[in-house]
Amino acid sequence: MKARALLLALVSACAVPAAGQDAPAAGEWARYRLDGPAPWRYARAVEGAGYRVVLSSPDGVALEARVEVSAAPLTADAPFPPAPAALSAEARAALAVPLADDPDLDLLSERLLAGAKTTLEAVERVVAFTAHRVRYALPDGSQETASLTLRTRRGSCVGRSLLAAELLLRAGVAARQVTGVLAAQRARELTPESRAVFNADLGGVRHRWIEVFVPGLGWVPSDPSGLANTVTAKHLALERQPPAGFHVDVAARSAELKRPVLETAGGGLTLYRPRGASIVEAVEGAPLDPRALAAPALPRR
Repeated sequence: MKARALLLALVSACAVPAAGQDAPAAGEWARYRLDGPAPWRYARAVEGAGYRVVLSSPDGVALEARVEVSAAPLTADAPFPPAPAALSAEARAALAVPLADDPDLDLLSERLLAGAKTTLEAVERVVAFTAHRVRYALPDGSQETASLTLRTRRGSCVGRSLLAAELLLRAGVAARQVTGVLAAQRARELTPESRAVFNADLGGVRHRWIEVFVPGLGWVPSDPSGLANTVTAKHLALERQPPAGFHVDVAARSAELKRPVLETAGGGLTLYRPRGASIVEAVEGAPLDPRALAAPALPRR
């Protein structure tokens, strides 16, 4: 109880506006009430590039989370691959974790990212592959890995996220997993892939996505199901997966952002987040080779 009281005192000091007083944001936002067994143990405050989760307790009892997604372009970037000296300690630690030998993953990473000029572009190429070339499969309780997801071309949000992160890590780009909830009041608010696992008791679906460290920006979220260098206000990041009984209730939310889509001449590369004109010109000038999205042919095992 002392830990709960301390947390509520801290988040109350940074409280967001109360119900009916939600200040309009330049982008997309949603305010959620978190209920269930010790929800403060699973809540996570985030201050990222274009994505924030602000925790508060307006009445000193209930825990609320406000998710904000900026509509402003990501104008800062770093060349690909990023210079090791420009990485944070957390990013260097992520890159220091040894990866299993896997020639197929190495080859795909090399082919997908050949010619990429910036870290954000590298992320876009990887997300284009996981979204368009890895078929979504409902989770069945079996263990998923990046290698298995690549070999079968199937994966849940977990498999897609593990694969996306490994493809970037093998190219020197720091990436890590994010666990959380895609919050929704009803199934039709979710993508067709997610509707089948909508859980009204949870208030959405359990979900996994990634964060990538970009020098000059910090940790930038992406959803390997199809959102590069951004997520939505439905994406509520948590410290870890919550137990049964945890519930997310939508208190208020803004209209969804209309994200621009750019299909290059090479096909398959989609920009889901506003970017600076120079970046768009660079992508259009050097379209992704569609053969890269096909992925290498894997040997029989």
